[in-house]
Amino acid sequence: MQLSLGPATSVAATDELRFIERDGKTLVVAPGTAGWTVTDDAGTLGLLHRVNGARPLPLGEIERSVPRDCVMELFRRGLLSLDGIAYGTSSSRSESLQIVAPKSAHNTYPVLAVFHVHNWCNLACTYCYTIDDGVPPERLTREHMCKAVDDMVRLPTAFTGFEFHGGEPTMAMPDIEAVTRYAEEVYAKAGKRAAFSIQTNGYYLSEKICDFLAEHRFSVRVSLDGTEETHDEFRVDRGGKGSYRGVVSGIRRLQDRGVPVHAVCVVHIGNTDRIVEMYDSMAALGVQSIRFLPVFKTGKADEKDWLTGDRYFEAYLRVVKHVAALGRRGEPVVPLANLIAGELGSLRSFRREYMCMRNPCGAGVNMITVDVNGDLYPCEEMVGKPEFVIGNLADTSVREAIDTSPVVQKLRERHVEEIPECSRCTWKQLCHGGCVHKSYTHFKRLDRESEHCSYYKRIYEELIWLEQAEPGSWDALSPAGR
Repeated sequence: MQLSLGPATSVAATDELRFIERDGKTLVVAPGTAGWTVTDDAGTLGLLHRVNGARPLPLGEIERSVPRDCVMELFRRGLLSLDGIAYGTSSSRSESLQIVAPKSAHNTYPVLAVFHVHNWCNLACTYCYTIDDGVPPERLTREHMCKAVDDMVRLPTAFTGFEFHGGEPTMAMPDIEAVTRYAEEVYAKAGKRAAFSIQTNGYYLSEKICDFLAEHRFSVRVSLDGTEETHDEFRVDRGGKGSYRGVVSGIRRLQDRGVPVHAVCVVHIGNTDRIVEMYDSMAALGVQSIRFLPVFKTGKADEKDWLTGDRYFEAYLRVVKHVAALGRRGEPVVPLANLIAGELGSLRSFRREYMCMRNPCGAGVNMITVDVNGDLYPCEEMVGKPEFVIGNLADTSVREAIDTSPVVQKLRERHVEEIPECSRCTWKQLCHGGCVHKSYTHFKRLDRESEHCSYYKRIYEELIWLEQAEPGSWDALSPAGR
């Protein structure tokens, strides 16, 4: 970046600034760059109001009332441009500005391959989106998975993560074991690195399974819905009996072997009032992180279980404040993985590493998914929607599917500025419209906002004000070493 400052340097707002007042302070946001600041300094506010929607001013004139250090700080925060140069995200668009954006993990080819190894399960969770009544059992062949390994290792990437999903993937452990060993061998010969993870219900995992996962350094995500009572309400076995004790048994066996266990917790309208209790119960089990996932209008969930964006925000903010308070007091905290990578990550930096909240998103860019019949999808969440199939391993390679698919091209071209509701939003360069699959599921269109749009419109602002009201909250939410 070439920038030479002098009295004639042109200073302007990077976008039409938004001003939000609370408790004697003002939050100022530049929607087009994701720049923001909170201040109660009259000089700073005077400058921002002066340049907002106005013609550029020379730096020499501004310095008569505002120190240069203040101008530079607002420049670094993406609120002011200097001689047409401004900080922003990699998807910030401006006809008049040269955007300086940090490099993000936007790939040309995927670094994560997800295998849906089969479509059956030893449980019968009532809101499962994978298993539908009357659907015949199918299994992804070992040959298809090994072919996918061969395709992935040939991509111009140095690393690949392989993740096993189901149904319940541990019911196909012989195949998972064979494919894992094959991938380790293939990647070692290529001088590349492979890592492995699995999404499991954890239900009474055997000693043998836990030994294998430990030996091959798997990261394990376990579906666990809080307390025994809240978990067993929906996560039941084929006889209708709650599965909580069996899941905890599996978690303990993994932890005894040093396997990192991460909890994935579904939130629905029936348990939102217990979300703090649910967090505490899962944290007490010693999991590495907790992800709260709201029920969407999909799968077997009834309309009454669906969480609107506002309902989800109100519940989630309670647990966010609870965790932050624990951390500020110096008590142990299990991090909220989604929050740290997503919302907090977007507020802390112009870099956009979280693949579900950026443009383009990670579908077909960071991730590829193989369904039970060999069909290829850009994202794990898109499995089961024929309109998102980009090929089949029986007659194409992962690279060819990525290179030639019009679906992948459309996903890469999707931009928050071209979504009508998003283009007007203060927070558009932070959430980037949210998950494209969930937008499509709800609206049947790619060019629509998130079905939880109202959540995003509120959560960023409240996280900012939380840090203002209780300094240290962000660090408390992101404990070192976790």
